Amino acid sequence: MRRVILALLAGLGALAALQAPAATPAPEAKPLRILFIGNSLTSSGDIPGRLAKFAAAMGRKAAVETVAVDNHSLEDHWREGTALEAIVKGWDIVVLQQGPSAQPDSRAQLVEYSRRFARVIREAGAKPALYAVWPAQNRPGDFAAAISAYREAAAAVGGVVLPVGEAWLRALGADKRLRLYTDTVHAASFGQDLAVLTIYLALFPAGHQEFDDAFVARMARALEIPADRRELLVDAATRAIDEPLKLQ
Repeated sequence: MRRVILALLAGLGALAALQAPAATPAPEAKPLRILFIGNSLTSSGDIPGRLAKFAAAMGRKAAVETVAVDNHSLEDHWREGTALEAIVKGWDIVVLQQGPSAQPDSRAQLVEYSRRFARVIREAGAKPALYAVWPAQNRPGDFAAAISAYREAAAAVGGVVLPVGEAWLRALGADKRLRLYTDTVHAASFGQDLAVLTIYLALFPAGHQEFDDAFVARMARALEIPADRRELLVDAATRAIDEPLKLQ
């Protein structure tokens, strides 16, 4: 009798297992949708495209699009209209970039047109971010003013600062021979690496438990950063984000 009961219970258990609904797979994480608006400091080296590839290598997803025209300021983009048309397509983050904006007139222009764009960006359901770039190689004294200009613009619109210029300043402070420029303005390979790294860490922040030696090594492999430059670049990027410089 006991064997019959056990067999019956086993049969009922198997039937229940067959009738139970299959486990629902976890929904696939949606990519972070990012629109870049800028000039050749964004398009040279395809910073947006490299960011998307880097995110994928790190197990994250980014869908990017770029509206970049050489020598364009945000005012130029505003008047031309193509960037405004792109914004309404639907994004999570819209990244704004113009030149270093270290001079008073260009700084005022950066703040004013960041405000104008931010209104449209928020109406479209996205958040503004400011890609804070670096000054020309022959104007190292402009770093502080350029950093300050982008911070002001980000504060004016409640946006995210992507402190690439500050990361460059920190990296050059650690090694003045580091080749970040390919000409007097644009980024060489290490400069592009540092830009991508800084933007990624600002938009995809890693928790303290995640950010260990293995995580750093993984980032370096994804960007093909040589071992002798890995610590310098990662330190410059993370400190620019976590420990902003106090400017005079």
